[in-house]
Amino acid sequence: MDDFDNDSLVESVRGLPFASQLLEAERNRHRDGFINIERLMTRVHELMPYDYTDSAVDEYTFLLTELKRAFLRRITRAMDGVRVEGDVISFAKRCADLGATCITFNYDELLDAALRATGHWNARWGYGFFCRPASDTVSDDKPESQKCSDLKLLKLHGSVNWWPRLGYADPVALDAIVHRDVWSGVAHRLQRRDDVARHLGPSPVIVPPVLSKSGLVAQPALRLVWKRAFDYLSAADAVTFLGYSFPPTDIAAQVLFTESLSDLPPGHVTVVGLEDDDRGIATLKESYRGVFPEIPEDRFSSKVQPRMGSAICSRRGRSRSTPQHGLACRSGLPTRWSRSGEAAKRYNLTLVDAEAA
Repeated sequence: MDDFDNDSLVESVRGLPFASQLLEAERNRHRDGFINIERLMTRVHELMPYDYTDSAVDEYTFLLTELKRAFLRRITRAMDGVRVEGDVISFAKRCADLGATCITFNYDELLDAALRATGHWNARWGYGFFCRPASDTVSDDKPESQKCSDLKLLKLHGSVNWWPRLGYADPVALDAIVHRDVWSGVAHRLQRRDDVARHLGPSPVIVPPVLSKSGLVAQPALRLVWKRAFDYLSAADAVTFLGYSFPPTDIAAQVLFTESLSDLPPGHVTVVGLEDDDRGIATLKESYRGVFPEIPEDRFSSKVQPRMGSAICSRRGRSRSTPQHGLACRSGLPTRWSRSGEAAKRYNLTLVDAEAA
């Protein structure tokens, strides 16, 4: 539940009776008029049989578009003024030291920028598919190295900086997606931002937060990214979940982790949560044990410590878990984290081995 410029949403659908009624009903569920964006987007994305009358379909389609725009504005504003430094950079460097693959359900670009700063990741190759910069739509410049990325950042729900070239229909062809961002470019390219924007589609390639994940199958890029994630997870010797609550409504994620990690020993799964009360901790454990029934009690860290570090992952047959920064380790796996918890608070991450097929 939250405010997604809800008053502006009301204004945008004023005069549309079906859309207005649905939005008002959702706001009335909360005393402050907040909306559950996942529930509301699911409702207008997956229409009911009785919706196919009068102008309801057109109004709900328009409302869905406005909700997507509000959702993207919320993500963009959350990044305003956020500097890629400190804990996020330390976290990215630790991932680089470990050769860890990062799998995330987040849409934002903060970790992308931090990983690039390490020099071991680039956006052309690092997303699990070849993704050209958006500047290629107006220029043949090749300012960034063509080398392959040492690390992978697999964004399972898409990304706010993955944009389709203008004129490509949805679902978007794999080679029509470019990455549009400031952090991967050089200063003179900022002068062409307006030119670049005119060559791009109206919205980025993301799967909005709806309960139905049909978009994951529809988008070729996401099919490839999920396949890469499955391969990395299947080959992992250790997996750490960071700040991910394992919501029961995300069936696709449950299937992914259940099937890809079926052979991983329970003691090689580490869960670092943000819960700090008994009820939250119990819920976290129940959610994970619904997928991994035999996770030992000591593999849960249910409250971020004042000093927290990064996950330690190991490859099948070859440990890479050298203790650093005072991390206490056992059997090649972390028993706690050190350094500030800010990085954990920003991400729903799964860290896995980097040597998948």
